[in-house]
Amino acid sequence: MKKIFCSVVFLVATALSVFAEDIIVDNISRNYIVYAPKNLGDNRPLLISCHGMNQDAAYQKGMLQIESIADTAKFVTVFPNGIDRGWDIGGDRDLRFMQVLIDEMVAKYNIDRNRVYISGFSMGGMFTYHAMNRMADKFAAFAPISGYPMGGGNYTSSRPVPIIHTHGTGDDVVGFGGVAGILAGWVKRNGCPSTAKVVKPYRANHITKHTWAPGENGVEVVLLELEGKGHWISNDIVKTGEEIWNFCKRYSLELKDPSVRITAPADGLSYITFGGKSEVPSFTVNATASDPDGKVVSVAFYDGDKLLAELSEAPFTCVVDNLEKGTHAIRAVATDDEGHTGSSEITILVEEPASNYVFTKFITEGCVPAGWTTYDGSEKRIGFSSGFSSGSRVFKFTGSKRDFDWGLY
Repeated sequence: MKKIFCSVVFLVATALSVFAEDIIVDNISRNYIVYAPKNLGDNRPLLISCHGMNQDAAYQKGMLQIESIADTAKFVTVFPNGIDRGWDIGGDRDLRFMQVLIDEMVAKYNIDRNRVYISGFSMGGMFTYHAMNRMADKFAAFAPISGYPMGGGNYTSSRPVPIIHTHGTGDDVVGFGGVAGILAGWVKRNGCPSTAKVVKPYRANHITKHTWAPGENGVEVVLLELEGKGHWISNDIVKTGEEIWNFCKRYSLELKDPSVRITAPADGLSYITFGGKSEVPSFTVNATASDPDGKVVSVAFYDGDKLLAELSEAPFTCVVDNLEKGTHAIRAVATDDEGHTGSSEITILVEEPASNYVFTKFITEGCVPAGWTTYDGSEKRIGFSSGFSSGSRVFKFTGSKRDFDWGLY
């Protein structure tokens, strides 16, 4: 009896793995397992979860353990099977499979096309990165697990993309050491700060959360570093599927993000400093912000990754002091009541000439300290001056911080 019973269990497991729902793609029968909660409702999200090499949909479903999360949040999860237990991570074959699969889920479950997400383990994670570059208009967020392009990354997505990558430091199949380089490319592509915010421990002692944010259109790049974990989906204490869902659910292809604009000073300002102090007088950054479907709860000002000020109500202004020589990215980031963000950036260049500096023209902005006066013996002008013939003129620095009071050109 035991032998017959075991055989029946094996056949059922095999049947579930091989004979899920079928679909025709490029005249080839493809199959998948779908998990749809009861009382799903209309216009609900979809998560596609891809298995690793030499694995299958049933194994992936068993590892991810996402059913209870889907039941509560009411979203559909699809576990597709790759051909020969693998994925096309360089071509279009499985990208077409994903597109047909999305269409099928929309037809069967009335899925919201703007809230479709993709995840994958190991080779499935590599395929997830492939989809970032080629299907950023179809997936709202991406969640690779223990997999990345081992031959080097491409960062050619049609838009900035939200990413949560989960990886164990003890992974001996797809080494943890390669994660940093791949994510750095996406941090740059997404316009995120180059320095991550680190939470350690995050929900459990063995987890460190690295967050590069905010990027363009409010996207984030997140790394969940699982200390000592190997090449598998970890579900002890913290569920990987739950972390993926909590990240992905914040994103849609049609998010109504807040808008923010720096109105002053102008972009591309160039300051010249003299006398060795290499800094400019204080100036005020002004910004306006609004939200189309809620309210703006804060506007934060940054010089690169350095927080300068954060305000909870208008007027949104920030006084910037003592900018040293170099290129400064002054950024305003607006956050709305749904946690979505928008940003605006200007660049200011502060130069310290190593030798004599020649003035070729005066403009209303661009020479520091601001507010100088020129005098050619007969006419005194403040601000823009042009059309002078040859000769000598005096200019006066009147900013509150300056290295000289008078100069001659």
